[in-house]
Amino acid sequence: MAQNDPFAPETLDVGAILRAEGRDAIIRSAGLPTGALEAEQDGWLPPEIPVLVRGAVKILPLAWRGDPASGYNPYAEPQQMTAFASHVQGAGVHRAGPWTLLDLDERRDDSIGSYAEALKAAGATRVDCWVYSDTLGLSLVWAGEEQLGTKSLAIHLVPASWVFERGAGEAVAGIDVSWSWADVIELNRDK
Repeated sequence: MAQNDPFAPETLDVGAILRAEGRDAIIRSAGLPTGALEAEQDGWLPPEIPVLVRGAVKILPLAWRGDPASGYNPYAEPQQMTAFASHVQGAGVHRAGPWTLLDLDERRDDSIGSYAEALKAAGATRVDCWVYSDTLGLSLVWAGEEQLGTKSLAIHLVPASWVFERGAGEAVAGIDVSWSWADVIELNRDK
């Protein structure tokens, strides 16, 4: 089930992680798979990487832990999610240099503070950021809680001014970074 179809309805409970082909594409592309920047609506990037468009944010859901009480799923174990995140970090370092840890508790009145507040509201617990170009930032976002079955891992493609200290601009209203694996399952139904 989860091994064959990480987007099946039961993965909402038992958890899921992108298939090996999708994970490899994320790592090879350092988080920028083909078509990600051009996505204007929710959809799929090759090979079966979901993309959720939330205004200026493009979210690439990578993994969902699911409810630990639902039983053992070798494809959504915390160690596997951590190993995948480590590979994404390594690819990001190779492409854009060391990441910056976004301080979610720092009070700021600029674009970085706006993004951090939206992340906190969506349950983010850790955010590693890179600046890929003058206009593009990438964040590796851990969110949720394992005990509640809400732990997730995603990549956010955002304006560079939301993650780059020297490029920070004015505060931004209405940033939406919310998503759940249910969104991914629904997207799969619409294929």
